[in-house]
Amino acid sequence: MPDLSSSKSCDNKINIKGGDHDIKLTCTPDSSSFVLWKDAMKMVARLPDGIPPDFRKQLWLTLAKKHLDSKNIDLKRAFSVCLSERSDPEDADLGTQIIKDLHRTGCSPFSGDVAEQNQSHLKRVLLAYARWNPSVGYCQGFNMLAAIILEVVDWVEEDALTVMIFLIEEVLPESYFANHLRGLSVDMAVFRDLLRLRLSSLSAHLDKLQSKTQDTSTGHIYEPPLTNVFTMQWFLTLFTNCLPKDTVLRVWDLIFLEGNEVLLRTALAIWDGLADRIMAVESADEFYCIMGVLTREILEFGLMDANMFVKTVCTLAPFPFPQLQELRDSYTYNIQPFTSSWSSDAESQIFSGEPDDEDEDLNTAKWYFSNELQWYRKKGEIQSQILGEVKACLAKESARSFSAIPTWARVYISSNEEQSFKALKVD
Repeated sequence: MPDLSSSKSCDNKINIKGGDHDIKLTCTPDSSSFVLWKDAMKMVARLPDGIPPDFRKQLWLTLAKKHLDSKNIDLKRAFSVCLSERSDPEDADLGTQIIKDLHRTGCSPFSGDVAEQNQSHLKRVLLAYARWNPSVGYCQGFNMLAAIILEVVDWVEEDALTVMIFLIEEVLPESYFANHLRGLSVDMAVFRDLLRLRLSSLSAHLDKLQSKTQDTSTGHIYEPPLTNVFTMQWFLTLFTNCLPKDTVLRVWDLIFLEGNEVLLRTALAIWDGLADRIMAVESADEFYCIMGVLTREILEFGLMDANMFVKTVCTLAPFPFPQLQELRDSYTYNIQPFTSSWSSDAESQIFSGEPDDEDEDLNTAKWYFSNELQWYRKKGEIQSQILGEVKACLAKESARSFSAIPTWARVYISSNEEQSFKALKVD
């Protein structure tokens, strides 16, 4: 197995040791060798343990600066304005929204003794990006992206802004965070097609659960595609809210190097890892309930070892993903842009089967950031409490059998617990 090492100073080399040869890669390629260097970095990112942590900062900055150098603007002056402490009147509303979201940035550097200082860094970077790109401004979820970037670049605000500009404007699909969410809506539609192609059994099962919510008298389906809420959340936060930090960083390395198709690959890998447990549920309610638990489990423990997860992401299909661009193009030309107004008619369609799939994605985007999703999360917490009561009751009541446990509750119970319950009484 290759061994990777790098010195703390990125003026030196990253060493790949294995077999009969040692390969040394520079952190700062010149323009003539940039393409070859990037290809080599792609290979390193796929190796066990991936990009060494003390190399990651320079990797991200090298890629980001290459992009910004192509812009014919005075970056030093532009960054001076963006990161200025001077407050403009138009900054007031942005600052209010950013402050509201700061407490939601729950990773460890934003809690404890260093919380206030690090939140100040975060606020300045978010405000700086809003000044840099007023057409996008500040979007909910940016705090999670900027938090990861700040940690990687050692809290240097100008470096964080550099990487954030590269990520949002060059790496991610166009209009991912624009008000109409066109780019995001396209990827949601494309993802459903890829799910049907790559995970056909899971896709069919989820479609069946969704169809069970149909009102027979009106034909309305009261649930959007069941993966939408979760997949959209993963895309908007680039998986920072659903994967362990070490895995997130490995995925981001791939996103920076291989491009935005890694978003779709990563989502497919997650759903693939959850498939066995999801196939056991029998209704949309059960699905949302188990996903409330599974998303917490994934964040804390991960689906699998980070190396295995990255291998899954990279081996789903050749790079570039076959027919992906054609799929994106076909949906891009047929998507209806989202507008800032939100009519009650549109809101009422969130749970209906009337809009086209791509329009449903826009509805789901609005729904995700509404209180109704919080209701689903709360519902999951309530059913988790019910499960605890079920398990306690069955443990005391020998007259009950395992089959008496509701199907939605069984998916929470480990195989050892299942054997214990079954031993209480045979049907």
